[in-house]
Amino acid sequence: MPTKSKSTSQEQSIGIGALISHRFRGFSPYENTLEGLRAALDFGVLNLEFDVRIAKCGTPMIYHDEFALDGNGDKQYLCDHKASEYAKLGGTFSHMPTLDALFSTVKVHKNKDAKLLIDIKDLGFEHEIHALVMFYRLHHRTVYVSWVPEVLYRIHDLAPTIPLCLSHWCGDVSAEVAASHDMHISADGTIPRISDEYMTGVRYGWVSEQTLRGDMLDVLKRSGGGICVPQFLLTRELSDFYHNQNLFVSTFSYTDWDAINTHKFTLGIDLYFIDNKQVFDELV
Repeated sequence: MPTKSKSTSQEQSIGIGALISHRFRGFSPYENTLEGLRAALDFGVLNLEFDVRIAKCGTPMIYHDEFALDGNGDKQYLCDHKASEYAKLGGTFSHMPTLDALFSTVKVHKNKDAKLLIDIKDLGFEHEIHALVMFYRLHHRTVYVSWVPEVLYRIHDLAPTIPLCLSHWCGDVSAEVAASHDMHISADGTIPRISDEYMTGVRYGWVSEQTLRGDMLDVLKRSGGGICVPQFLLTRELSDFYHNQNLFVSTFSYTDWDAINTHKFTLGIDLYFIDNKQVFDELV
């Protein structure tokens, strides 16, 4: 239950099932770690989002950015080093678990209800990632998320019944964001398939100010999935369109209940990416 200071009827309609622990932030000193995962599972979180990048050897690793700082404070790209070298690199690398280790932790934990939102950042390793999901028999708890539309196209070919979620920008982005991403713009909401076999070490994404249409919309609908967009870009019109397509609408990222409550009733959001553990604490 919410705390007494958060006793409005609005907040009471939003439970833990609508909250996504974004990279397990706040559950441990470092995001995307097994320590944070265990703490979030212990708490009873029902939606866990984490990011997958690929090491040089092809091992799926749990981390968001394409690079990290080593023990000397130098920037190193994850795809330039084998997973076996990460511990020696030190710094942030020493905290990165493998996807295998994460699934192993999830499988033995008593929290059997938590959904796994697997955000795939690199292209070309869909078979390896899905094989691990199937090995641990976690397919019924999985939602595949990506900023790379081709990842979702390929995943759907492999597992047509697993929900997919396309992360994208649905409005104008800042010059800073545009400069740091391999960014593509859809003028009419369609997103074509690409022929690139592999893509690692980049930040990739699409802008579509129009509602999605064509093959991508069809794939999302057939999978029973949804979309993920920045909270400050979403409009009620867009939200209503996707709900009418039987898709869920998720937005990022939130740190307080005021914004969550406001957007629940102005935008009709289904799932909220949470960056502050206090939001979860205030449910207890």
